[in-house]
Amino acid sequence: MFNLFRRNTIENHFKKVSITGRVAFGTRCLEQYIVERNMKHNCISKIIDTLWEFMDCEDLTEWDNKISDLDPSNILDTHPANTYDDYRSLTKLEFQEFQKFYSSINNDFLLLIQWTIDIGVSNLYGATGRHSKSTLTPTMKVYNFAKDNIKAIPNINVFLVSKYSERYGWGNKISKEAFK
Repeated sequence: MFNLFRRNTIENHFKKVSITGRVAFGTRCLEQYIVERNMKHNCISKIIDTLWEFMDCEDLTEWDNKISDLDPSNILDTHPANTYDDYRSLTKLEFQEFQKFYSSINNDFLLLIQWTIDIGVSNLYGATGRHSKSTLTPTMKVYNFAKDNIKAIPNINVFLVSKYSERYGWGNKISKEAFK
């Protein structure tokens, strides 16, 4: 019973955090997971940098195109028609590097990347509604993953700097430094 109450408390907390703040939370969790495991790879830098672009992006459609090119479920798609030509922000070499990287990392890390991307893209082309359930769900997946797999979970109160009440749930443009 206590876990259910705690979960609802955390979920209610994230209902007050904008979609931008939720993406920032997921990105900070990714960064912490990477630090705690001492992971280094060019692909990791590109993923993190692209996720942080969400915070002050002028055109989220452009950001969506870039982050979709880095989405593990897209890159690892084994359909024969899935070729580097479909990835406008990646060269052939980068596409192959991401395929190799995603194939070599553990499933937990792949899921964390996927859920963080999902927070950013889930509501791009629809109304946000009362609490943007479509971005709240992957945010809670990231939070629950972090509880079990990250020693130093980012302080969730920091993300209230970007409020759901701003810009129809999206939050105002903000720098990533605001989420430290």
